Amino acid sequence: MYVLGVSSNIKNLKDASVEFVSELFYKLFKEMYDSIPKYDLIPETSAERWFREMLLHEYSRCAAEQSSLTEMVMKSLGEKRISSLPQRE
Repeated sequence: MYVLGVSSNIKNLKDASVEFVSELFYKLFKEMYDSIPKYDLIPETSAERWFREMLLHEYSRCAAEQSSLTEMVMKSLGEKRISSLPQRE
């Protein structure tokens, strides 16, 4: 079954749930990192910023894959029936 072109396949649903929860964790981890006081003794390079961003994304993805929050989001999205939107088989 398709709802506006999005498959209700369980794998796609799990991938979307992991991606959603991963973004939540990323924002949380970034806020936590930004709350640490910074000092100008050793200036930060753009490569270090890039590496830190990639590292935070990877941490958040790993945390989302192991989190029960992902299962709750997946269950919540899987139970939704959108009857007012056009559906196609």
